[in-house]
Amino acid sequence: MSSVSHRTATASIWTISGKFLARLLDFVSLLILARLLSPADFGIVAIATSVLVIVEAILDLPLTQALVRVPSPSERMFATAFTLSLIRGTAISLLMMVIAWPMALIYNDPRLFQLVAVVSIAPAMRSVISPRMVLFMQRFDFRREFALDLIAKGSTLIFGVSVALATNSYWGLAIGAVAGPTMSTIVSYIFAPMRPRLSLSEWKHFQDMIGWNTVSQVLNSLNWQMDRLLLPCFTSLSTYGAFSVADNLAGIPYQTFVGPLMRPLMAAFSNVSDRGKQITAYLKATNAIMVVAAPILFVIIFLAEPILRIVVGEKWAFAAPILQWLCTVSLIGLPTTIMPPLVMVLDKTRYVALRMFAEFAVRAPVTVLGVAMFGLDGALAGRVIAAVVAYVVCLVITQRLIGASIGAQLYAFIRPLAACLPMICFLLWVRPVLIAMPLGIELVAGVGLCSGAALAIFWVFSLLLWQAVGRPDGLEAIIVRKIMPWRNGVVVS
Repeated sequence: MSSVSHRTATASIWTISGKFLARLLDFVSLLILARLLSPADFGIVAIATSVLVIVEAILDLPLTQALVRVPSPSERMFATAFTLSLIRGTAISLLMMVIAWPMALIYNDPRLFQLVAVVSIAPAMRSVISPRMVLFMQRFDFRREFALDLIAKGSTLIFGVSVALATNSYWGLAIGAVAGPTMSTIVSYIFAPMRPRLSLSEWKHFQDMIGWNTVSQVLNSLNWQMDRLLLPCFTSLSTYGAFSVADNLAGIPYQTFVGPLMRPLMAAFSNVSDRGKQITAYLKATNAIMVVAAPILFVIIFLAEPILRIVVGEKWAFAAPILQWLCTVSLIGLPTTIMPPLVMVLDKTRYVALRMFAEFAVRAPVTVLGVAMFGLDGALAGRVIAAVVAYVVCLVITQRLIGASIGAQLYAFIRPLAACLPMICFLLWVRPVLIAMPLGIELVAGVGLCSGAALAIFWVFSLLLWQAVGRPDGLEAIIVRKIMPWRNGVVVS
C-alpha cells in the first residue's frame, strides 16, 4: 500500500470512528428527547434551525480548505483565518437576531423570537475554533478531531437532556445545540494553542476560494432547506416535526460514514497530481463510499417502521414512508459527494457552483409547486428528482475535469448495488415478521439480528463479486489485506 493510501486509510478510520461515536451520542440524545418531547417541539426547533442553516451556509467561508493547500501556513495566515471566522460568526448571530421577530410573525408563533436568538449563538462559537487545527489535518492526524466530535456531542447530550428534564420543553434541544460547539471550541485551543489576533494581511490567499464557494453554499443551502421552509406553511407542525426527525435519521449514514471521509480525501487528492492516478483515486473513493453506506441505507429503507418504533416510539411510526424516501434520496446522492473535495484541490470550485445551480434550477420549481399542491408528498418528489439531476450533472463535470468516463463512474456506483440484491431479498423476507412484532426487547433483538445478518450477506456477496471481476484495487482489497496479510497475491494501491 502506498504511503498516501495508508495515511488516508488511517485518517479515515479515525474520522469515521469519531463520527460513528458522535452519531451514537446523537442517537442516544434523540432516543431520550423523543420520549420527553412531542413532535411539535421538534417542529418548532426545526423551523429555527432551518433558517440558521441557510444563513450559516450563505456566509460559509472555506478557510480550512484554503489553509490545507498551503504546505506551511504562516502565523499571519492563521490570524487572517481567525479574523475572517470571527467576522462570519458575528455576522450570522446578528443577522439571526434581526430576523427572529419577522420569523415569529411569518410562522405566527411568538416562541420563535427567543428560540432563534438563542440558537444563533451556536454558529458564533463554531466560527472561532482554533485555525491551527488544520496542521493536524495536513499530517493526516485526525485523533484530535475525533476527540472534538465526542466532546461536542457529549456536551449536547448532557446539557440538552438536563434542560429537557428540568423544563419538559423544546429548550432542551436549543440549549444542547449551543453547548456542543461551545465546548469543542474551548477544547480546540487546548489541542492547538493560538493567541487570537485580528489581521487581514493574508486575505489574498482566501479570496479566490471564497467567491465561488459562497455561490455554491447559497445554492446548496437553498436546495436542502427549501422544503423545510415551505412545509410548515402547508402542513401541520406535527407532520413537519416527523419530517424533520426522519430527515435527521436518514442523514446518519452520511454523517457517520461519508462526511468524515471528505477531509482525508481532500488531503489525499492534494497529494496526487497525475491525471491517471486522479481518475483511479476518484473511482476507488466512489466505490468505497457506496460499499460502506449503501447497505446501511437499504437496511433503513426496508426496516424503517420497526426502526422508528424502537428509536423514537410508537407515536412516530407514521413517519416510516418519509424515512424510506429520504434514505432513497441519500442513496442516489452518495456518488456526488466525492466531487467537491476533488474540485477544491484542483482549484475549480466554480464546478461545484455549477452543479448546485443545475440542481437548484430543477428543485426550486418542482418543490414550490409540489409542496403547494401535494404538501409532504410534493416535497419528497422534489428531493428525488433533484437528486437524480445532480448525479447526472456530476457525471458530466467529473468527466470534463479529470477525464473519468461516464461508464467507469457508473460502474463504481452499480457494482456495490448489485451486491445489495441478495441482502434486499433477505430484508423483504423478514420485514413482515418484524412489523408484526410488538414493541419490546424481542423487536429490538429481531431488528438487530436481521440488520447484522443483512450486512453480512452484503459483504459476502460483495467480496464474491469483487473476486469474480478480477480483484480490482479498492476497499475490498484493503480489507482482505488487513484480514489476511499473508495473501500476497492481492495488490493493494
